[in-house]
Amino acid sequence: RRYFLMARHCHACSPLPWRPTDPQPARSQARGLSRELSQQKNVKKTQAGNKGNQEGLTATQRAERDAKVLQEKAAAKAASKAAALAEGGAAAEKAKADEARKQAQRDAKKERAYANTQVAKQNAKLGVADPAARDFKVGGDKDGKPPKDPNRPKLSKEEKIKRAAEAAMKAAAAGSAPKKGKDKAEPDPPAAAADEPEPGPEPADDDEEEGGAEEGEVDPAERAAAVAAEEAAARAQGEAGGLVLKRLRGEPGLCAALAWSPGEARRLSFHQFCTFGAPDAAAAASDGVLYYELVVGEGLENPQVGFATDGFESGRDYYDGDGVGDCSHSWGIDGTRCARWHEGDEEYDFEWAAGDVIGLAANRATGHFAVSRNGAWGGGGAGVLFSGAGLRCEGGVFPVVSAEAGSFEVRLPDAASGFAHSPPPVDLWGEAAAAEAAEAEAAEE
Repeated sequence: RRYFLMARHCHACSPLPWRPTDPQPARSQARGLSRELSQQKNVKKTQAGNKGNQEGLTATQRAERDAKVLQEKAAAKAASKAAALAEGGAAAEKAKADEARKQAQRDAKKERAYANTQVAKQNAKLGVADPAARDFKVGGDKDGKPPKDPNRPKLSKEEKIKRAAEAAMKAAAAGSAPKKGKDKAEPDPPAAAADEPEPGPEPADDDEEEGGAEEGEVDPAERAAAVAAEEAAARAQGEAGGLVLKRLRGEPGLCAALAWSPGEARRLSFHQFCTFGAPDAAAAASDGVLYYELVVGEGLENPQVGFATDGFESGRDYYDGDGVGDCSHSWGIDGTRCARWHEGDEEYDFEWAAGDVIGLAANRATGHFAVSRNGAWGGGGAGVLFSGAGLRCEGGVFPVVSAEAGSFEVRLPDAASGFAHSPPPVDLWGEAAAAEAAEAEAAEE
């Protein structure tokens, strides 16, 4: 009884607001902080963690403030540098050395960035100088010509063709074929005397440089004669019971020469970039495989050889820089620049040399395009180059050859002499299909 009364008295007189059913106030009191003080502490902690909002600025205002600070620092550095240069002596030398060091660092950074590009790798492979290092003059070209008048009226397409035809005739009269519009023209030889200049082709004027060279045509009479000669050669090939290899794109009579006799291989000699093909060879496929051979000649420039579908545009009787593999309807290989072509070029490890026999085969059933070198269908990039639904088109594919210079000997399936090597074995197509199936299965997984 005495203990009970003492406990009751202590609880009644205790100044602490303690209740057994509310333990939270007891813990707050144990920290020595009230609820209000605890909330204030948390607010201060949050503000300290977000320093950017302590000044009550928006993100835009903070950005403007920081930009202003950076500008002031840059202005101070520029003023200090100018003062050092004006003072001369050791301070000026130090400022110049710092500027040279920083410029060298910037140049090295630009060089590293350029060296990692595909353009730099291709230029290094071809031995071409860095385009960024060339000296371009402002206000005129390298020959000192004044800049073109921006207010000069532009020529129509018909006028460009007319001027280009005149330039082509002048070049033909001088015994040289027109060059590609993208190439640099050779300088004219110096005159023997001021009043008696040597005869030669006149340089193209600015209007011709604007695009006439690529759209140019020869004189209408010569052009008609060249077209008639090509048509006669095509008829002769057909009447002899053979396939017809003909020009599909390029300047008639100027871009290339075709040497042919019945039952023999054709020889194409290129003088300007153009494209030849044999569209009727699509029907000559054996067991769904079309095979033909090319013998690599001397001096080849920009060759692209392969196959095309009937969607490949032909009948272009003018200069056209697009060849086999530049569109979605054709596929090509280039052993000179080591690239394969389909809607553009892609670096590919396949190289040929003069005298090599290149075999090209397209399997319409499996949708594959393969290439061989001297009869070998494997190693050194030989084998299957392309696969896809485009090669399985209903009309099939046919041989197509493009180049700018040099020559090819073209052996089509109608050559009486036959082929130097055999078409690809059946296993080549099966292995390619199996590899593609395994790759697709791995991608799904």
